[in-house]
Amino acid sequence: MTKKVSIAEIARQLGVSKTLVSLVLNDKADDHGISRETQERVREKIRELNYQPDILAQGFRTGKTRTIGLIVSDISNLFYARIARRIEDYAWNNGYSVVICSTDEKVEKEIEQIRLLRGRKVDGIIISSSQENATYFNRLTQEGFPHVLIDRTFAEMQSVNVTVDNFGGARLAARHLLSQGFKRFAVISITPEHISTINERIKGFESAITEAGLELAPKWHIRAPFHDLENAVKDGLQRIYQSGDLPEAIFTLNNNLTSIALKYLRKLSIRIPEEVALIGFDDLVYFSYTHPSISAIEQPVDRISENSFQLLLKQIRKETIPLHERSVYLPVDIIIRESSVKTH
Repeated sequence: MTKKVSIAEIARQLGVSKTLVSLVLNDKADDHGISRETQERVREKIRELNYQPDILAQGFRTGKTRTIGLIVSDISNLFYARIARRIEDYAWNNGYSVVICSTDEKVEKEIEQIRLLRGRKVDGIIISSSQENATYFNRLTQEGFPHVLIDRTFAEMQSVNVTVDNFGGARLAARHLLSQGFKRFAVISITPEHISTINERIKGFESAITEAGLELAPKWHIRAPFHDLENAVKDGLQRIYQSGDLPEAIFTLNNNLTSIALKYLRKLSIRIPEEVALIGFDDLVYFSYTHPSISAIEQPVDRISENSFQLLLKQIRKETIPLHERSVYLPVDIIIRESSVKTH
């Protein structure tokens, strides 16, 4: 078994102190006047001996593990997968690694994941929470634990947060459908509806059609539980189809719902957009390749990811974040494709 290389061994071979090697390893050499030539000698020896630091021990010693947590409801959702990919890039470029967790929209699982991540001494977390209010996160803020809420937020929260205009995005979708002359709308949403993104998208869509003197018929609002999306959407569309009374357009509240709706509309041989138009919240690359191509509200994934990581990094470094910079509110855009444009 190969013996693990220690800082003491590196120092002995170079003829320098363990403190000097440690300062180079922790990027503090410049602060202590260590020459660039000496720093490079240390780094060459580290590479030569294949030194592997004990990150956990280093974390207990310095209070920093250079690891962050990312907690989302479902990493298989392509919206969150894209965010995870970008956050991982930003983290790597800044010397951090990322531990990713999925909560399955279970509050108790989310709280346990936060507890476990804190037990492993992560430096902070970025989280899209499933909780009903800000109480838990306000306590984290008061404790001074670095964290950023993304995508979903709460009333009366104290946490640093990054979100998008969900209300306005849903209004964009409704107003586009109205501009096409559609007047009978179905909505496919996901439960639990206390989640801010879902709640705001429903309200945004309803506000636009109410302004037009119309209303969303309860019989055309399909509420799909997180743990049974496929069956709920399938059954809801089947029920509407068998009633013989189709809406003119459907608005889906996230990309998973859009994909499932597209699948079952085709299985029912309902032509899009000739018989029913379709537009969803969250764009996916393949929406531009389908036939017909699918209209969607596009969220700024890169900006969500960059802002959330930078705000977390500032907290980890104990930098002051001005009050007006603690909440980042990003606009969304609408991408109009074939599925929502009236053909006659």
